[in-house]
Amino acid sequence: MEHSVGYNGLYPNTVHFHPTLKDTLIYNIGGLLVIEDLHDKHKQEFLRGHDMELSAIAVSSTGRMIASG
Repeated sequence: MEHSVGYNGLYPNTVHFHPTLKDTLIYNIGGLLVIEDLHDKHKQEFLRGHDMELSAIAVSSTGRMIASG
């Protein structure tokens, strides 16, 4: 897969700007967590592990830790 596009927007607090990386967005597509550079759609990281849709994402103040559920 080259890159992914999508967001279902069902739950609040599931889209965050990265606190230290400029123009980096953290959001979900179903059960997949996406970390994306807004200027280059090919720069995406995917965090997998959930078998259900994410309803909450929290990002630490440094951006080094992300909690999702």
